[in-house]
Amino acid sequence: MRSAAQKWLHGLSNTKPDELDVKELLSCYDIATPAGLRLGPNDSVAIRNMQPPYVVKVCSGDILHKTDQGGVRLNVQPDRLENTITEMRAKFPGVSVLVEEHVHVSGSELIVGGLVDQEFGTAVMVGAGGILTELYQDVTFRLAPCSAEEARRMLSDLQIAPLFSGYRGLNLDADLLAKTVAAISRMVIDLGDVFSQLDINPLGWVNNKWMALDAKLVLNSKV
Repeated sequence: MRSAAQKWLHGLSNTKPDELDVKELLSCYDIATPAGLRLGPNDSVAIRNMQPPYVVKVCSGDILHKTDQGGVRLNVQPDRLENTITEMRAKFPGVSVLVEEHVHVSGSELIVGGLVDQEFGTAVMVGAGGILTELYQDVTFRLAPCSAEEARRMLSDLQIAPLFSGYRGLNLDADLLAKTVAAISRMVIDLGDVFSQLDINPLGWVNNKWMALDAKLVLNSKV
């Protein structure tokens, strides 16, 4: 029986999945994402069943560093939505735009991902995320797949480990986070030889669940 990742690959239209493609894959592994809608270059702006404010992003598998290239607008109010989308389309002609609900994260943002090490094989990682990922470099790795129990031990390795023990009244579910890391570790294995790199950054605690707010996936040429 094919895995959820293999079924997703079968339906993928190109070798460079965009952010919504990746989030659809994450949902197959019970990983929450914000409500969102992808608008093609010529699609009219009709947003339904989404609560403002919004996040507007350029949505292309060829653009992996959206923030650095000015491809993200946060906290967009309804009266500015259409103009913001028009501006994004002008900046990135011919590219789709992703509109999502702007959600509030409780506590610090995390990064979760995976990579292929030439010596050891496929690994999963978790650590301090958001814009401070490169500054703190507080991440830990395990070979994939890993169990939720092993993922829980990964959290204990981090400098930010006190966040998961009620630090300053935060009520972050470490066990649920460990299950999320374990699910991601299974997902990258399920992708097989085509998997190269995954970054979910940030992963945040939103309305009592861990949610992938941004995600990028790199596949190799075997897809």
